[in-house]
Amino acid sequence: MYKSLLAIFTCVCSLAFAQTDTLYSKKTDSVTVTSKKPFIQTLADKVVMNLENRPSVAGNNALEALKQAPGVVVDANENIQMGGKNGVQVLLDGRPAGVGGSDLAQLLKSIEADNVKEIELITNPSSRFDAAGNAGIINIKLKKSMVRGWNGNASASWQQSIHARQNASAALNYRNRKFNWFLNAGGNNGYQVTIADNDRTAGAKQFTQRMLEGDAFHSYNIRTGIDYQLSKQKTIGMLWMPSSRYTGMDNRGFTLVSGKGLTDTLIDTRSVSPFTTKRNQLNLNYAYNSDQQTLNIDLDQSWFNAGVDNVVENKFPQLPGNAVAQGIRNNTEVAIRITSVRADYSLKLGGGKLEAGAKWVQTATNNQLSVYNGTTAWVADTGKTNRFVFDEQITAAYASYAMQHKKWSWQLGLRAEHTSVYGVSTDLKGLQQRKPDTAYLNLFPTVFVKYQLAKDHAITFNYGRRIDRPGYQDQNPFIYVLDAFNSEVGNPYLFPQMSNGAELGYVYKEAASIKLRYAFTSNYIEQLTYQSGNNTILIPQNAGTRKTVNINISSPLPFNKWWEGYFYAEPFWQQYATTLNGFGFSGQTKQQSWGFNGYLGNWFTLKNNWRAEISAWFNYQNATTIYRSQPLGSMNIGVQKSFMKKQASVKLVVNDVFNTQRWLQRVETDYLQMRTYRKWESRNLTLSFSYRFGNNKIRAARSRETGAEDELSRIKSK
Repeated sequence: MYKSLLAIFTCVCSLAFAQTDTLYSKKTDSVTVTSKKPFIQTLADKVVMNLENRPSVAGNNALEALKQAPGVVVDANENIQMGGKNGVQVLLDGRPAGVGGSDLAQLLKSIEADNVKEIELITNPSSRFDAAGNAGIINIKLKKSMVRGWNGNASASWQQSIHARQNASAALNYRNRKFNWFLNAGGNNGYQVTIADNDRTAGAKQFTQRMLEGDAFHSYNIRTGIDYQLSKQKTIGMLWMPSSRYTGMDNRGFTLVSGKGLTDTLIDTRSVSPFTTKRNQLNLNYAYNSDQQTLNIDLDQSWFNAGVDNVVENKFPQLPGNAVAQGIRNNTEVAIRITSVRADYSLKLGGGKLEAGAKWVQTATNNQLSVYNGTTAWVADTGKTNRFVFDEQITAAYASYAMQHKKWSWQLGLRAEHTSVYGVSTDLKGLQQRKPDTAYLNLFPTVFVKYQLAKDHAITFNYGRRIDRPGYQDQNPFIYVLDAFNSEVGNPYLFPQMSNGAELGYVYKEAASIKLRYAFTSNYIEQLTYQSGNNTILIPQNAGTRKTVNINISSPLPFNKWWEGYFYAEPFWQQYATTLNGFGFSGQTKQQSWGFNGYLGNWFTLKNNWRAEISAWFNYQNATTIYRSQPLGSMNIGVQKSFMKKQASVKLVVNDVFNTQRWLQRVETDYLQMRTYRKWESRNLTLSFSYRFGNNKIRAARSRETGAEDELSRIKSK
């Protein structure tokens, strides 16, 4: 059966590529023949999209180019997934983007696809990268400036759903003989309302909650730097990445408490949460490059500050005067400082390439939660007010060797990471809890092998071990009250989760592929829901183990010169063995399910500089620890017109045409049955304008890396 499926897959790919072989086109000039790089290359340790000389990306930005990347899905809310997973690390020239969510989307929109050399898709990072994360890495490598002078681009968009949102971004670049300066900046502003319904049964009581979450937001992000060439082989540089985001949440609704033999109780709730986050990252870099060896040294300093002053007011409408039954105020301040030093060295040796390096990073966090209760005056809650100080140090070293011999190419690597963590929680009474307090050493081997069966056919295999450390705020033992019946609490006893994964794949023309992957995760971290009295409490815990089996099928579809497509399908099986322990309940449960992630994109190049796009994605229901999610999907349609010699373009897009994006999840345990429904303003009409100016031959800054991408990804922006 496997051989039959493989034969059908190869036949379909052959028919698609046969109409226009963009992967192996050649250019002849006199007696010299040069071969153009294929659009998509599957190497031993990564997949590479080569955007140079790719006419279809003209007029697009980096975010739009990602939609054509194998295994990558950009949904209508501009969230980026890879291999069906969230939490992808996006790097620009090897360094972290410094922002996430909608701010990341704005940053990528400010980068023209014409300025992108290639996009690296790394589902199983080598030993050179931090061992954290299992969703993978997307590294966007920008072209180097070759011509002196200025260039840039600017774009703006208006998005209309029930409410409106606005976005704007710009990029500038200047280069002379030895000096290069670059700037990317973006901002957004908007408002949306999310329907948030929650129905649950705990014992004899039923809780029916209906909420409307109002979210007013605005943000900005800047990425600017300077490179100076000391000589042909030596370069120094500085990069500064500040960003800020404000979210003014105003949630209103009611909860009806009912049950057999009980008097119905109705509670009105309003929760006002102005939330501000600020990030700052400064990087200093030295790079040495020669034909035989390279050396890259990075010094990073990052600061993260966040503050929220949340006031929750609960009222009983049936009481005289609509009296306030309960008032709660949570004032939270978070300060995180990350210091990192990193060095990477490579050497051509014995017909292959040796890489080695080391990294040291220290993270210091200071969290202050002040909780007050009251109806007419605020009184400090001594049991919940708390200060949490957390310190973490990671020392890492790695080595890897890669080589190619005839039809074989392979890479072996080993990374060692020693971690020490220490946390102290102090309440108003001076009582302290010294957790977490531990140190551990882990080894992370990686193996990548590729065998070229024939010109168009290859077999790949990779294996790697990964770690996911708890988020900094997740280890904070604060109790945070969301409303009258819902709270969150941190867990200082969390251990990192460890994953082992292996993948076997078949690749056709370095582009189309079918891959089988198995992964096992221990100490799996999940935010579990418990019932305590009338309240639900969310707490991150080491829930148990996870097993997954994925079949990944992906292929570009170059139907002809004016129609290109991309197809991605991932059926999967997963099993969770979960241990529940907390708030008076303990037990074990096991859930397994089949699921599916799929994406289909179509891009049409029409006459008179018109382009069109139709894309759709779909996620089938699946079960995890105690949760079971319902299917979710969306279809998007867009048209684009270029003018002014293709320097300017206008684009009109309808996102989520059928308004199918909504979140529906169920929990069924011995102590709780709960249904959660969320619907946001996903269907919208977006009108955008972009303009490129200056010397179009100028590209962006040189490729260089940073040492703090792993630690930055563990900061919660919300």
